[in-house]
Amino acid sequence: MYIRGKVSWLIILLLTAGLLLPGISKPFIGHHDWNGVFYGNIARNYLRLGWLTKLGQVTNFGVINQPKNFYTHYPPLLTWIMALSFKLFGLGDWQARLVPVLFTFGSIWLLNQLFIYFKFSLSVRLAGLAVMVTPMWRYFALMPSQEALIIFFSLLSVLSFLKNQQKIFYFSVIMNGLSGWSGYFLYPWLWLLDRRRQWLITAGLLLTAVFLLHLGHVYLLTGSVAGGGLFEALKLRLNLAGTEGFTWWKYLILERQRLAAFYTLSLLGVAVFSTLLWRDRLVVALLGWGLSYPLIFSNVVYIHDYFNIFFIPWLAVATAYFFNKIKYRWVFVTGLWLAVFFERLNFYQALAATKAQQQSMEIGKMINQAVPENETAYFLSDHIFNESQNLFISFYADRVVEYIDEPKLAPSGAKYVFNKQQRIN
Repeated sequence: MYIRGKVSWLIILLLTAGLLLPGISKPFIGHHDWNGVFYGNIARNYLRLGWLTKLGQVTNFGVINQPKNFYTHYPPLLTWIMALSFKLFGLGDWQARLVPVLFTFGSIWLLNQLFIYFKFSLSVRLAGLAVMVTPMWRYFALMPSQEALIIFFSLLSVLSFLKNQQKIFYFSVIMNGLSGWSGYFLYPWLWLLDRRRQWLITAGLLLTAVFLLHLGHVYLLTGSVAGGGLFEALKLRLNLAGTEGFTWWKYLILERQRLAAFYTLSLLGVAVFSTLLWRDRLVVALLGWGLSYPLIFSNVVYIHDYFNIFFIPWLAVATAYFFNKIKYRWVFVTGLWLAVFFERLNFYQALAATKAQQQSMEIGKMINQAVPENETAYFLSDHIFNESQNLFISFYADRVVEYIDEPKLAPSGAKYVFNKQQRIN
């Protein structure tokens, strides 16, 4: 039995590695890769500035002697870990992508442990893990962002809660709070499990304390608990500021299309049928958590499709429950994997091949080679290009870059002026 368990986990590990590792060295030039350059730059600043940052997330690009602007919308755990990756393995794209990949490996391991807790057979466990071949997880598992951490610590919370591991549960709650806000929505749904409710009350107090510490940290960095536009961002995410083009009808249609594209109708159909037929409390709780972020923070999900990633635990557990109830499992599990893998394969391949920021990366590298570390570069282009591409150019330039849309805006005698095609001065 022990050997069989080791072999089954080795199979899962090899499958995961085969799905994720081929894309780990891709530069940040694709769909939603602004996360990689934004958080990668913050992590790079930690190495350069050290304690000068007061552990804050400095967003300035290039060589800087004193922090100027801080990112306060999220806690800094992600960028702390990315900085550690850079410290250990050097600066680079794969070193940044390694962080979400490792947490995704961890999440798959936790799902497998959860299925073992329920005494599911290998075939049932593999059925639940079919979620890892969906475009959602295959693509966004390589994106440096808080979501990879949140899914990991949320699954750790669920597993330790079920297994009566109090210390691990509280640890996972605190880590979830330090990762981002969507993890907060999990714990009220665990109330449905009708056990250890005092733990959940304590979890709420711990998360409140973490949030207050975050506000205190923001005050230390900016002189205001709302510094860095924290509350303006919250208002926007709650859709209280009004989002151009947003209507709930349009949003629901868009969500239906996205869920089908990123998760496949095959997997969604099995999970929905399982949820409606057996109404297991854990499955319902995980579905509630997956729905919470899109419903509460409708603005950000309307704009950024990857925030639908919190449906993954529900899909995995609901699918496993379904296959645990049927016969001839290996035949149907094989069919499910093939259906999920091939249904949206073209869509996934298109995602993986996106190179919208290829030119910006090349411009940035050109500036890096031409401009000394302590000099300022000026980049001339139209306002729309500058607005949409400045993060990518500045990240790969690793220099202070000023963006202008008219030549006269460059200082007289500026030594380093560039446009899309070439250096012009």
